[in-house]
Amino acid sequence: MDNNGIKDSSFVPNRIDRDPNVMLGITAPELNAIAWLALPAFTIFAIGGYFVFDSFLRAILVGAFGIMIVLFGALFLLVTIKRNKPPHYILHMKFILLDKLGLKKSPFIYKTERFSATDD
Repeated sequence: MDNNGIKDSSFVPNRIDRDPNVMLGITAPELNAIAWLALPAFTIFAIGGYFVFDSFLRAILVGAFGIMIVLFGALFLLVTIKRNKPPHYILHMKFILLDKLGLKKSPFIYKTERFSATDD
C-alpha cells in the first residue's frame, strides 16, 4: 500500500510463477515424475514377491515395500543432486541434454561463446 492507503497493483511476488516446494526442496512436478517412474517397481517387486512367497497378499506387501524403497531412494538422490543449485536446475539440465543430443533446441543460452548481431 502507498501513503494514501491505495493498494499498489505493480507488486508481484518473485515466486508467483514457480512451482511450490513439496519436500526437501523437491517441487511437485519432480515428485510426480519420481512417482510415475516408481510405478513399474511395484509390478517388478510384486511379481518377484509372488514367486518367492507364493501368496498374493505377501506379493502386494513386497511390491508396496519395493515402491517405497524406490520412491525414497530417488527422492534423496534428487535432493543430493539439487543441493546448493539454482531453482529449476533439473529442468535446465534436461534442456541442455536434449540440445546436446540434437533432439530439441534449448530455450536459453547456456554456452560461453561470443555472440555477434552482425555477420563477420
